[in-house]
Amino acid sequence: MGKPTVYGPRYSVYTRAVLMALSEKKVAHDQVHIEMDDNEHRAPEHLKRHPFGMLPAFEHNGFMIYETVPILNYVDDAFPGTRLMPGDLHRRTRAAQILSVINSYAYRPLVWGIFVPRTFFKPDRVVDEAAVAEAVKTGEHALKAIEALTMNPDPFLVGQQISLADLLLEPVVHYLETTPEGKAMLGRLPKIAAWHAAIQARPSVKETVA
Repeated sequence: MGKPTVYGPRYSVYTRAVLMALSEKKVAHDQVHIEMDDNEHRAPEHLKRHPFGMLPAFEHNGFMIYETVPILNYVDDAFPGTRLMPGDLHRRTRAAQILSVINSYAYRPLVWGIFVPRTFFKPDRVVDEAAVAEAVKTGEHALKAIEALTMNPDPFLVGQQISLADLLLEPVVHYLETTPEGKAMLGRLPKIAAWHAAIQARPSVKETVA
């Protein structure tokens, strides 16, 4: 079975989630860095991999996939090792629900609404504080919804085994925690904060930090 290739930068939340899944499954793989600052994700070569110019893209034995959740599911199904989605129907459904909440409601306000303006501000550009405050409100609502969906948060979101939901949420919370708003938010979300602290010890988390 040939090695898969991940196309994307490690600093991308979604690329990192795929790299974490491969690490959890102990799958040897290649990574091709795609530099967003240089618009390499908009280049014709990458648009052949991902027609919407997003990251990551994934190739295995000539089979190309784009969009993170299908990639994560493929990694779980195609390679041996510990399963990353629960066998129990209810827990698997909760994990899928959390994945959907992250993509639809949590990622954009937490990463682009809080982390990016606080981390990559420019001296000649005024941060829109009202927009940041709205992102805090929206993002915290999403994390509270995730807390409510957790079935056994000690140590993982939906049980005693790590799942794809954990792997997608961790890169988001990792960035969020670096901001003043994120630190305050995690102080109001004890389940998410405890989960985030516990998961830091996993090799897949340590190995993939940008």
